[in-house]
Amino acid sequence: MRFSSAIHIAMLALLSCCALACDSMRFARSSAQQATAFKLPTLTAPRDSVEVDIVFVDRPVNDPLLGKTLWREIDQVGTLSAEQRATIREAGLLVGHVGSSPPDALQSLLNLTDEDQERQRREANGIPKTAARRVALPAGTDTEIWSNEPVAQRSVTLAAGKPLELMNARGLLRLKAERSQDGWARLDFMPELHHGQTGTRPFAGTAGWMYRTTQEVIPCFAQHFSANLNVGEMLVLTCDRERTGTLGQSLFQFEDSAGPKQRLVVVRLAELREIAPNRVRTK
Repeated sequence: MRFSSAIHIAMLALLSCCALACDSMRFARSSAQQATAFKLPTLTAPRDSVEVDIVFVDRPVNDPLLGKTLWREIDQVGTLSAEQRATIREAGLLVGHVGSSPPDALQSLLNLTDEDQERQRREANGIPKTAARRVALPAGTDTEIWSNEPVAQRSVTLAAGKPLELMNARGLLRLKAERSQDGWARLDFMPELHHGQTGTRPFAGTAGWMYRTTQEVIPCFAQHFSANLNVGEMLVLTCDRERTGTLGQSLFQFEDSAGPKQRLVVVRLAELREIAPNRVRTK
C-alpha cells in the first residue's frame, strides 16, 4: 500500500510539472504574438523621393583638418556657378564637391579611418563621434539642417553691410532636392538665421498662409545656392574661420563647455527612388 501511494504521489507531481510547462509555453507564445502584433512596420520612402545622408562633424575651431589640409583636396570650382561662388565666399561660406571616394582628410573627419594612432588622438582630444541621419525628400518638400548650436548673443554682418545683434541665435540650412535626370539630383540650400523668442508666426506654404511655432527667421536669399550631384557624390559645407563676423561663422560656429567649435556638414546623395514601376516585357 505504501508503495502504491508513493507511485500515485510521483504521478501527480509529474502531471503538475507537465501542466506548469504547458502553461508557461502558452504564455511565452502569447507574449511573442502580442509583441509581433504591436510592432510597427518599416516605413517605405515615397516612390518619387530623393534620399540623402546628412553627417554632422563638430571640431575645435583651430583644428588643422578644417583648414588647407581639407580644402586642397576638395573641388570648390565645378560645384557652383561663378556668381554663386563669389557670393558665398564673400559671406564666409565654404562649399565643396567630393566624389564617392572621400579624400584622406575628409575620411579622418568622418571617422572612417582604421588607424589606431588617429583613433587615439581623437579620444585624447575629446572629439565627439560624428552624427548622421538619412532623409527621404518627396518632390516639393524640404528638410531642416541645423548647422550649429544656439549662441546667446551673436554679431553678424549680412550682404547689406549693416551689422545685426542677434540674441539666442542659431543657423539653419533649408534643403530641397529634385530629380534632374537618371542618377542625378539637384540640391538647393537656403541659409537661414533663427533668433529671438519662440512664438507662433505665419509663413507662406504651397496652399497659402500657414502658422508654425518658431523663432524669428532671417532668410538669406542672396546666399541661396544649388548643385547637381550624382548618386554617391557629396557636398561639404562649413565656414571660412578666417572671416570673422560673417554669415558663415554665424551658421557654423558655436561654443560649448570644451571651447569654440565649428561644424562641418556633409550631404551625400544616397538614392533616387523610381517614379514608376519597371514594366515587364512580354513575348
